[in-house]
Parts: sequence; structure tokens; C-alpha cells
Amino acid sequence: MLINNFGIKYFLKNIHEKGFFHLLSANILIQIFAFASQLFVAGILSPEDVGRIKIIQTYLSIFSVIAGMGFNTSTLKICSEGRSHKENTGYFNAALLFSIISTVIVYIVVLIINSLELLSSDTLIKLLIPLGLFPLISNTLFVLFTGYFQATKEIKLFSNLTVLNKLFSIIGVIIFAYYWGIEGYYIAFNFSFLVMIFASIMILKKKMKFSFEFNFKEMFITHWKYAKSSLFSNIIAELSAYIDIILIGFLIPDMHEIGLYSFALTITVILRLFPSTVQQITIPYFSSFKESKNEFVKIFKRYNKILYLVVIVSLITLLIIAQPVLNLIFDGKYDSSYTYLIFLSLGWSIRNLNQLQSGAIFGLGKIQYNVYMGLFTLAGNIIIYPIAIYYFGIMGAAYASISSGIIFWITSKHYFYKAIRKTQWEA
Repeated sequence: MLINNFGIKYFLKNIHEKGFFHLLSANILIQIFAFASQLFVAGILSPEDVGRIKIIQTYLSIFSVIAGMGFNTSTLKICSEGRSHKENTGYFNAALLFSIISTVIVYIVVLIINSLELLSSDTLIKLLIPLGLFPLISNTLFVLFTGYFQATKEIKLFSNLTVLNKLFSIIGVIIFAYYWGIEGYYIAFNFSFLVMIFASIMILKKKMKFSFEFNFKEMFITHWKYAKSSLFSNIIAELSAYIDIILIGFLIPDMHEIGLYSFALTITVILRLFPSTVQQITIPYFSSFKESKNEFVKIFKRYNKILYLVVIVSLITLLIIAQPVLNLIFDGKYDSSYTYLIFLSLGWSIRNLNQLQSGAIFGLGKIQYNVYMGLFTLAGNIIIYPIAIYYFGIMGAAYASISSGIIFWITSKHYFYKAIRKTQWEA
């Protein structure tokens, strides 16, 4: 199907009705202010501290997946399948209790591992990890709340809540980092998540009753059916996505160069805005749409072509404007980051092409396929990244991001069509 005027108008009409533009506008606001705050923080802090922040954030991303145990994903899946409000409330409360238990345990384990100096040899990183990884608890719980909002399709509520609290967070990060450096950054970072959780609880108290009186075993079995695949899939995906930071954190002693690489990696976040929003909005609808195979594929291809177009345009635009803009803002401080940015932005753009496929696979209930995709990509990364870093240093990690994206794109495409073939369609 060609992307003609009718197709674009049909696409815009449908996503407007689903609340896409509300969510997209919210995400744009968040990303613009978050991006600006990161640039501001990068201007305040040294490249070395920027590198430290990226390493700690990488550990946070990986351990957060383990701490969450996939319960936010199981909540999203279970509560988007047309159950009654009472049933959804029960499943959410169960996931909340499971998440509280798992996050506290994982946080304690992380503190023990850090005390044994197994996460980093950098003294400041070791001191910051207890504060930097506290969102293992707070952020995981907030993600669970947002998963419930997504499942019940309360997009506008979710968007408004996220925007207000994110803006508060960004302002806090800028002020605290300005006066207290990297320590202030993490104080504000933690406080923002606590505010978000409090706001979420206040909103949900008007809609449901929080209660932990339920059949623990029965609820756990139901959640674990979906959570286990998501857990392993996300662990593999996070390791695959951040293996570069993990490896260079151990293999590259030059923290200044790590900071330049990390800054370039931060810039690529802007390329993920539209694709991640598409996935957020489509998962609940893919979960409930199993009527016609032909119609499903037809709609997917229409949206996917537009996704490809946006990803390509975003990549070209970023590469054109990034260097002069960064030079203007930082007066040459991060000029060396642009070389990394060229290859990292290409690699991440290729990965972004898979957002709809991953969402569709999840929506069709073939969550195990996401695990297989991640395994193939991780296996390739484990081979490619160390070799690339050995021969080309930290630049090798940037080169390897392209091959990583290609492997992920190929495997995602394969398992997407396999998921379609294996699904029991109603018509």
C-alpha cells in the first residue's frame, strides 16, 4: 500500500481518536524539557561526571527490569483484555504487592554487590550507587502505575500526570545540579519519582480501592504467565541495548572519553520519541484486535511505512543540525562527541524501526518471541562489541551499534511474521 494522502489522513484520524496526539504532545514536551535539562546539566558538569551518570543509569535500567519482575507488563496485558473494573483492580493490587517485595529485595542485593566493589572501580560511582539506584523501587512502582493507565486507555490522564511531574523533576535536577553537582542531580532525580508515585496514588484512590486481600498463589500464577517472558525478554533487551556502556565502563580507563561517548548517546534519545510513543499507544489495541489477519496486516503495514518515513527524516535532520548547534551551545566542549553521534544515531535509528513489530508481537500474545529476538541480538553483541572495542577502542562501540541494530531488525521482522502465522484469528 502506498502512503498517499488518503492513507495519511486515515492514519491521523485513527491515532487522534486513540489519544495519540495527546500522548505525543505530552512526550514531546517531556523530551524537549528533559533534553534541554540534560544539555544544561552537561554544561554544568564535567564530561567525566556525564560518563558516571550514564554508567549508573545503565545499571539502573538493567536492575530495574529484574526488580520489576515483568509485573508492569503482565498488568498491561491482563488489564487490557476487556475484564471488569473489579477484576482489573484485583490484578493491579496483586502486581503492586509483588513489585514492592521484589524491588526491595533487589535493591538490598545491589547494595551488597556494590559494597564488594563488583560494579565499578571508580570511587565516586561506588559512592553514588545507593542514591542513584534507589529508583529501582520508586521508578519501578511508577512504571507499574503507568502500565495500568495504558491498559485502561486513560491516555490523557497518563499524559497530564507525566508532564506535570516530569517538568517538576527537570526543574529540580537543573537547580540541584547547579548548586550541588552530581550529588544534587541524584537527590532531585529520586525526589521526582516519589512525587510521581504520590500523585498516581491520589488519582487511583478515586477510582479503586487499594487492598492486598487476595489469593496470592492464584494471582501470582496468572501474572507470572505473562511476566516471566517479559522479564527475560527485557533483561536480554537491556543487556543488548547497553552492553556498550557496560563494556567500556570496565575496558576503557579514560572517563573523559566515556563522557563524550555518553553525551553522544544521550543526544540519540531524541530519535526515540516518535517510535516509543507509537508503541505505547498501539499495544492495548493490538492486544484486543484479533478479528481478521488480513485487516491486521493491512493496518500494521500502513502505520509501519509512516514510522519508517519519520525515523529516516529524524535521522537526517539530526545529523545536519547537531554539530553546529552543539558547537554553539557548548563552545567546543563536546565537539568530539559528533563523530560518535554519527554512528550511534544510525544504529539506534535502525533499532527504532522495530517498535511497531515488537508492540504487535506483544499484543498478539507471542511474548516469547521477543525473548528470542533479544537472545539473537545479545549473542551477536557479545561477539561483536568486545572485538570492536579491542581493535578500535571506544569508537568501536559506536561502529558496533550499527551491526547490533541490523541484527535486531532482521530477527524482529522474522518473528513478527511468525507471530502472525501462529495466531488463531477469528476470521
